[in-house]
Amino acid sequence: MDVCRALAGRSSKFVKPAMTLLIVSAAACGMALAQEKPTGGPTPSAPGAEVYFSDLKDGATIPPKATIRFGLREMGVAPAGSDRANSGHHHLLIDTELPPLDKPIPNDFNHLHFGTGQTEAEVTLKPGPHTLQLLLGDKDHIPHNPPVMSSRIRVVVAEGAGATAEAATPMRRRKRVQTHTAPPKRVVVEQRRSRPAYHSYYPGYRSYYGYQRYRSY
Repeated sequence: MDVCRALAGRSSKFVKPAMTLLIVSAAACGMALAQEKPTGGPTPSAPGAEVYFSDLKDGATIPPKATIRFGLREMGVAPAGSDRANSGHHHLLIDTELPPLDKPIPNDFNHLHFGTGQTEAEVTLKPGPHTLQLLLGDKDHIPHNPPVMSSRIRVVVAEGAGATAEAATPMRRRKRVQTHTAPPKRVVVEQRRSRPAYHSYYPGYRSYYGYQRYRSY
């Protein structure tokens, strides 16, 4: 019995510090997750809302003057100042990190505002690598809660990228369809031999029916 009690005492000495270490680690992880989770302003966003680039992928090569189209799911687009539920307007972040998500989005070359409800924009960029990201804002240009933003993508701007991409696209070969033309239908004209007319031995004699009477032998 004494041996069992001694062993139990020793094991408890190891268990208590281990439990304390686990509790402290869990608390630290919870705090880190809480800090990493972005929170926005006072306007709630719709569940499942998502903003994205419609026809632009990560690593794409674009010309210096490119048209960028914005997509939005589960929410609507409304101009700035419009207090409409589940709506907002687009902001394009160029070569910059996310701004504070509980304050109005800055308005400069790195933070382009589309407050009239535009869903596409023609952007001019210098040749070289760039980063692009979309961020939805409410009527006061403040991100929603939770924020609705796209992934940050990297693009390369190159002179003549549009023409190069056009030239690189192979022309679609027209499918050759083999057609069989039927030979023209042969028209057979049946030629009938006309019956030779035999003059009557009685010229000037007409029948009662009003036609020339012929007699054949």
